[in-house]
Amino acid sequence: MHQFRFDDFRLDPARRELWRGGALLALPPKAFDCIAYLIEHRDRAVGRDELMAAVWGRSEVSDNLLDQVMLRARRTLGDTDESRRMIRTVPRFGYAWVAPVETIDAARAQDGGPTPREPAGSVPDADERGALDVTIAAARPRRARRVLAAMFAGASAVLLLAVAVWWPRTPAPPRTHANVALLLPVAVDADAKYAWARLGAMELIADRLRSAGQAMVPSDNVIPLARDLGSSEPDAAQLQAIAGASAAALILRARASQSGGSWRVSVQSLHGRTPPLFVEGDARDLLEAARIAADRTATQLGLVPPHEDDLSSPRERALDGVLQQAEAAMLADQPDTARALLDTLDAEQAARPDVRFRRAGIDFRSGRLDAAQATFESLLAAGSSGDDPLFRARVLNGLGNVALRRDDYATVERIAGSVIALLGDASPSPELGRALTGRAIARSAMFRFDESVADFAQARVVLESVGDRLGLARIDANLGILEARRDRYAEALPLLERGADQLANFHDLTSELFARVAAAYARLYQLDVAEALAGESRLRELVEREPNPQWKRYATLARVDVLAANGRLGEAHALLDGVVADATRAGDAPLLGSARIIGAREALARGDSAVAANEAADVLKTSWQAETPREQAGAWLTLVRARLARGDVAAARDDVDAFARWAGGDGAPVAGLYAVLARAEHAAASGAAARADADFAAALAQAERQRVPEDVLRVSMAYAQAMLARGELARAGPVAARMASWAARSYDAALLQVRLYHALAQVEPWREALGQARRLAGERVVPDELTREPVRTAAR
Repeated sequence: MHQFRFDDFRLDPARRELWRGGALLALPPKAFDCIAYLIEHRDRAVGRDELMAAVWGRSEVSDNLLDQVMLRARRTLGDTDESRRMIRTVPRFGYAWVAPVETIDAARAQDGGPTPREPAGSVPDADERGALDVTIAAARPRRARRVLAAMFAGASAVLLLAVAVWWPRTPAPPRTHANVALLLPVAVDADAKYAWARLGAMELIADRLRSAGQAMVPSDNVIPLARDLGSSEPDAAQLQAIAGASAAALILRARASQSGGSWRVSVQSLHGRTPPLFVEGDARDLLEAARIAADRTATQLGLVPPHEDDLSSPRERALDGVLQQAEAAMLADQPDTARALLDTLDAEQAARPDVRFRRAGIDFRSGRLDAAQATFESLLAAGSSGDDPLFRARVLNGLGNVALRRDDYATVERIAGSVIALLGDASPSPELGRALTGRAIARSAMFRFDESVADFAQARVVLESVGDRLGLARIDANLGILEARRDRYAEALPLLERGADQLANFHDLTSELFARVAAAYARLYQLDVAEALAGESRLRELVEREPNPQWKRYATLARVDVLAANGRLGEAHALLDGVVADATRAGDAPLLGSARIIGAREALARGDSAVAANEAADVLKTSWQAETPREQAGAWLTLVRARLARGDVAAARDDVDAFARWAGGDGAPVAGLYAVLARAEHAAASGAAARADADFAAALAQAERQRVPEDVLRVSMAYAQAMLARGELARAGPVAARMASWAARSYDAALLQVRLYHALAQVEPWREALGQARRLAGERVVPDELTREPVRTAAR
């Protein structure tokens, strides 16, 4: 079958593909059919009725639908200038193809471009995709729910997946200008009933500029950056801050004013253009004035706005006004207002796919997941979204969000994969970035970390290209959390800190909270307790501003651990009591279990081994699942140590066995490490020195391979103390020396040096180590026997 080449395009009717150079373009099926039919009948003009009958199979299609499909076809071809060099409108008749066309055979054409994995605009059926790999998810218990919540929290939907449910009604074409522009909310000088235009007109103008080819910072980025501006113009410092946070090269501001029944909308550049840009649009309708101003702005930027004869009918414009107000309500986080606006539409308007999609988005934001899922699924089943791959992608992403809220990670992965396949090699879009981010989160939840990192990397490229700096900040935080989940704290810290700082710029405080909690624990596990304390004041501020009670409790536990690690025991204990009481009232069993384990660890540190053993045992015999394997392993180790401190070696033996069974089923490296350490400590307490030494050596070797300082310290302290207790001073020295470099910043590391030098009766090193330990102790008390100057004896 023949193919057609025109300009730098190639159209393959048999494969239903449209290529531009080496890029396969995404095109709705009806738009593809219109182009193909016009090319095949390029020797004459084609009437509107003929085109409708050929493409839709009937001629009763509305003129508006044909106009919209032709508009999409022209934009894909870049045929939006006034001269109409490809598709010419024949007034009061139809259309004619006017561009020169070369007919080529299929074999030669295949040399001109790669073959895609799937045709553009198609989604494989479930049986074509094959079975999902869910073996990892099935093999491990679900946990890390609070850590994963960090990945789902966010302004638009649920952390670092920035899933908005609104979209520009005109999909953006490939970007023609490298610089990204930012449009601030519109300053409205009119009656309060038009307050919706602050965001609604902003989104309309930005959407219009996107459709002309200008890359625009997404609205969910703009709103937090501009939240303190009001109607006043930003000063130079504010502009610089907004430009720095958003990476926008051009900042625009619009004003809307009403006078004598007429509207005037002006757009001016505040940053990044010399001489400054200034345009105005006047009309009796607010949104029409905004459209005119937007199109004149596009012209000033050297772009081609949509042609006047492509604008919607009056009825469509009225509907657009309602939708714009509803969109403003959603951007302002007012879903009930948005729903009330959609309720004013008549039955025909309410049945439109785009209106139904918006209603599903409102249901999702309101927590009505069943209703949202039903609408999304009906949109897919009806096939009403099949003409537009981007619309279908948005519906699929909506379903993915519902699955994400339900912790159904296998479904999230499957749906996200469908979106990625659907959009294929099309121009980067927010939908593609969201799908990649969603799949990355799902794969991380199923412990498939390498695949997750690869998806996050691809999502970063896409979000960078569409100017979504807030999305990039969330990806940084997500990647940091992911690295922390696999105990790679040195790699996690730069990502977490950069992500948290960027999230602070965007006032995404919940996402920042989770990033800073993860950073605090990374600091503690790196034995950088002073730096963890330095960040505690910001963490406290975020806790005070966090509206979710469970997340407040979660972050407060992090504050407890940071304060305790710095010897501020009174503050830590008071906070812990508050969390225990609050979690008990709320019936928050997971948080209560975590708090009780921290309490058990505190009790053991102050010598109350009975309380420590009872608390740890009570938690571990319930169905409590810890945040991470590290937390659960730490709980088991606390229980074993508390039993041994009480001299209950037999009970400790049973706990060691139970610990080993759990660690074997979990499979996490840190679980196995701590299980071996517990076995070594039990062997040492039982007098089985050879077995203890073998296990201590194995645990130390594993800890050093995994390179987590906290783990190396725990094993070294236990191993060195076991040898010191047996009087094996020469052997204890090299083990304790491993921690000497951390003695300047870790109380426990400093205390280990005190024990070693005291046992060796090396007075000057002991005195120096004791001073260091006291400087780091805070409210902790150095054991009395270590504060007395050592005396070398003949036995030594």
